[in-house]
Amino acid sequence: MIQHEFITLTLAQFSQILKIPYNGPAVFTNEWDLASLEYSRETEGPYCTVLPTPDDIRRLLELERVVVDRTIKSQTVTLNPNQILTKELSPDMKQWEELIRENVFGLGGHRDRLLACLAHMLYCVVAEEQYNIAYFFVKRIECARATPTANLPYDISITHLYRHVMETYPHLDNGIYDVVERVMCPLALKQTRRP
Repeated sequence: MIQHEFITLTLAQFSQILKIPYNGPAVFTNEWDLASLEYSRETEGPYCTVLPTPDDIRRLLELERVVVDRTIKSQTVTLNPNQILTKELSPDMKQWEELIRENVFGLGGHRDRLLACLAHMLYCVVAEEQYNIAYFFVKRIECARATPTANLPYDISITHLYRHVMETYPHLDNGIYDVVERVMCPLALKQTRRP
């Protein structure tokens, strides 16, 4: 909503504006356990998705269990088969994991374990299937908005989306919401400090 006016986009429009894929499986969870994928998928409607089983994901990613127990907060915890550590990935998969984590998930979070959605994305890479990144982005933003202390992800994408809305609905642009590129801020400050 901008200036009390609701702006509604379909997922296809959202993905076209941001130039990200919106075909393929649509699923989102912040959980680590692969079983959480099944509980988080939509079971009806346009984003109803048939997902691989945790066994299928582990088998296709050719995971090797390196440890069964790990220490978390001074307590020994036994990993279940649906919880994957990043060190269980092959070197090739590790490169894909790093690429996807940095570009889709961001730099935060636990890097020692593989979130269920990230494991599913890797599965789609190996199986040569599309993945609905637009759905993932929207659900991740919704999740962040529901958590008061969470930062809103995808700031550059949201800025791009905002600019598109301002071009499409110029009557909403009153100058209050001017967007300045973060990269340009230091340059703007240097220029204003000159005599």
